[in-house]
Amino acid sequence: MKAFASWSGGKDCMLAVYRQLQIKSNDVAYLVNMCDIDGIHSRSHRIKKSFIRLQAKAINIPIVQEAIDFRGYETHFKSVINKLKKEGVTAGIFGDIYLKEHRIWIERVCKELNIEPIFPLWENNTNSLLKEFIELGFKALTVAVNADKLDKNWIGRNLDLSFYHEITTMKNIDPCAENGEYHSFVYDGPIFSKPVKFEKGEIYKKDNHIFLPLI
Repeated sequence: MKAFASWSGGKDCMLAVYRQLQIKSNDVAYLVNMCDIDGIHSRSHRIKKSFIRLQAKAINIPIVQEAIDFRGYETHFKSVINKLKKEGVTAGIFGDIYLKEHRIWIERVCKELNIEPIFPLWENNTNSLLKEFIELGFKALTVAVNADKLDKNWIGRNLDLSFYHEITTMKNIDPCAENGEYHSFVYDGPIFSKPVKFEKGEIYKKDNHIFLPLI
């Protein structure tokens, strides 16, 4: 099976791809990263596109980055996938865990594209998923947090066992941030040829989110 993966650079899409790659007959042929219209950043995580490209190079999977505005998301997404279909892609991998509304949207769009949607993490326990990610040896840090849910002390933290033990004791916080509590960037792990090098920039707040730029 030749598939693309919907890609943000964070832990959930990384773990979904890792699981998919454990089946020898599967081929993750492309990463699809939807970016802001400014042409600099990946959507939602506000990670610079250049770091997403370095990440893709380190795991040796070609990446397609498409700049869009919010109103044109579905149209641009379909256009990208239709191009990949000409390269033999028949399936898409998504890192969703339990947000049913988003899965319904994905399934509708994939049906219209005649693409099989695959959800390797669907309805897995989020405590277990975070622990699995860490114990596999992936390295990641938080690059954005929702200030309505987590304070500034959570920004720039490594996703390690200390992070796991603390976040799994908090009430009304999903350990995998399925409700947008935080976003992460994965910079090393078992499918990386080498770590992605970066430095931490100056933390800033925009609306109700706190961001850590990578430089």
